Amino acid sequence: MKKESVDMNRPHERLVSYLDSVPFPWVEGTDIDRAAKRLVKDSEALSLVGPEIAVQVLSTFLTDYLINHLVLMFARRGMRANIRCDEYGVLATAILDESHDIHTSPPDLFLILLSHRDLRFCPSLNADPETGKKAIVEEAAFWASLLSRLPAPAVQLSFDTPRLRPLGELDGFIPGGVTYHARGVNRELATNLPAFSTLVDAESLAQTVGLHNWHDPHVYNLCKQPFSFTALPHVADALSAAAIGLLGKARKVLVLDLDNTLWGGVVGDDGLEHIELGPETPEGEPFTTFQRYLLGLKRRGIVLAVCSKNHDEIARQPFRKHRAMILHETDIACFAANFDDKPTNLVQIAESLNVGVDALVFVDDNPVERALVRQELPEVLTIELPDNPALFATALDAARVFPLSRLTEDDMRRTDSYVSRAVTARAMESVSDMDGFLAGLEAQAIIEPVGPDNIDRIAQLLAKTNQFKLNPKVFSTSELTERKDDVIALRLVDSLQDYGIVAVAVLNPVLELDNTLVIENWVMSCRVFSRRLEYVMHDLVSERAAQARVGSIRLRYVASGRNGLVSNLLLTLGFCEVKNNDIWEAQTFLPNTAGDATRHLPAHHMTVVRSSD
Repeated sequence: MKKESVDMNRPHERLVSYLDSVPFPWVEGTDIDRAAKRLVKDSEALSLVGPEIAVQVLSTFLTDYLINHLVLMFARRGMRANIRCDEYGVLATAILDESHDIHTSPPDLFLILLSHRDLRFCPSLNADPETGKKAIVEEAAFWASLLSRLPAPAVQLSFDTPRLRPLGELDGFIPGGVTYHARGVNRELATNLPAFSTLVDAESLAQTVGLHNWHDPHVYNLCKQPFSFTALPHVADALSAAAIGLLGKARKVLVLDLDNTLWGGVVGDDGLEHIELGPETPEGEPFTTFQRYLLGLKRRGIVLAVCSKNHDEIARQPFRKHRAMILHETDIACFAANFDDKPTNLVQIAESLNVGVDALVFVDDNPVERALVRQELPEVLTIELPDNPALFATALDAARVFPLSRLTEDDMRRTDSYVSRAVTARAMESVSDMDGFLAGLEAQAIIEPVGPDNIDRIAQLLAKTNQFKLNPKVFSTSELTERKDDVIALRLVDSLQDYGIVAVAVLNPVLELDNTLVIENWVMSCRVFSRRLEYVMHDLVSERAAQARVGSIRLRYVASGRNGLVSNLLLTLGFCEVKNNDIWEAQTFLPNTAGDATRHLPAHHMTVVRSSD
């Protein structure tokens, strides 16, 4: 598709040109530094990026040259980063000083940047294993303690490994090596990270850019920057991607073309037996490798969908009949094979899965189709695939479009939930007796006691949910554990599957003088929209209010542009806005009693299972 010239008098077109010049993933030779500087200087274009996020950089080294790259990399992911930096070398003192600006005026996000030079408890060269292990635990505990004091979510660059190794090849294998110590500290720290913190793997970044491009003694001596200028965009990209994942803004759905993307050739023209797929040939093996990588993404919770210009029956043949297929039809949550244009199909896929188009990542070997999607649906993140299919998996991996800060059991089940939801949604569209259909699912809403087994999932759901969410307030795992009696967490199980914990409400202790129960926040996964679980939660909150003998329920609803359905539900539940500061209130009532406000609410057809049942 021919690219039109950019009208530099239009800020939006300038912004598109800056972002398009650094695709996902960018190719060698891309002048990222130029794009970053142009974007930072163009305040009009930058203002159009998206929601603003206040980012505080705390570092033990100079970060001046990194800032422009951070602004660009956040912008590529739809966030306008307002970045402030402290003087380098004051990281620990700033965190420990509660009168510091980072505590009195906290940002939305911290970026914590360290290097192997900051390791404090490296053992002696001849340290024994026990001493080495103790040093690793002590080191990790020190840094975890600092992170736990931060008043906002934090992304930390893990400790890189040194270029100079006094112990040679043994440096990474015996307790006295700095390499051994750094790797051990990273593992220990990852295991004991405070809630709402995540690590970026510095050693992996160094491998990506090459050690000669990571360690640059001249640059360090010149400006106290431990890595080379070549590494800057990679560091900024990794930090911004991790931040997006930590803040719950990561993409959820990978939409795949088929012909020449999942297999070589065109199944409709070449026939099933002649497509290239399988390890037996050099032409087929790259597609097997790519599918295996995609299956790994699916197993960790990324939802897979298909968008192909093809006859539906023909497009499904390889999934059903080709022995070399790694992906199966059951791995695909939404299958769109027709001859509509791809932007139209992408919108329908998003609607079918009940996600926004900004949750989609699009993979297609055809540059014309990619250009069309970028033009018509810029919210969709489109991957620039290389010509060589052997590099497909590498390109998708390098784009860092599916960052992960925690891996929970519910993440592992996510695709199955979306598949089941799609099946249920199709059935609900055709059923005439909705109540009978829902009753036939024999659903159970299980009240989950808050504990070590589910606390990460509860915190994750509160942080990452966007569509059904009252307000931006989030909670640390320690806070949720301490207030576990104020948390209602619901697991949904029906005849199709166990969906895991999909709804959480956090309540404030009842204010007796105010005669009010406050819902601090209430979230629900989009996977269970239309299942009427919101009425179960409302009943349970109302029970709490009745038990406390209070007369009203209060909450704060903040419209975000994505949670509009909540306002309609609040009206249905009897809430009304009582102040101009987003406060809503409803009178309390006992659920399911004659004359109460629930008599007009649809029946939820769920059995509520309590921990004592």
